Amino acid sequence: MKKRLLALLILLPALLPASYFSDGIRAYKTGDYSKAKKMLELAVEQEGAEQANFLLGLIYLNGGKGVKQDLSKARMFLQKAVHFGNVRAKCYLAQAYLMSKSKDKKKILGLLKEGRDGGANECVAIATKYNIPI
Repeated sequence: MKKRLLALLILLPALLPASYFSDGIRAYKTGDYSKAKKMLELAVEQEGAEQANFLLGLIYLNGGKGVKQDLSKARMFLQKAVHFGNVRAKCYLAQAYLMSKSKDKKKILGLLKEGRDGGANECVAIATKYNIPI
């Protein structure tokens, strides 16, 4: 009886259906950005996966591998990720504004500083890349 219970506990996760969010993360990690985009969009719509917004923002920010760069969509998804508390999203939202040639330097600097102060090292790298002292 104990062996059957142990076997069931081991196999149970494999029997559960995968979520769009976990499928999207797997596709993102393997570089299949087209599939990741589809899965993460479904994760937001069907599962309410708030943190999927961050990866969608990165996908649209960088483009490539089946997804066209779209800075407007990148800003939209990253702004949502910031709203849901993703500190790293502040760094990439600042980068999206920089890539869009935004004139709002105060907003960009604020995002980079807030992200850095929140522990997101990406903000320092982005500030360095664009020669912005923070």
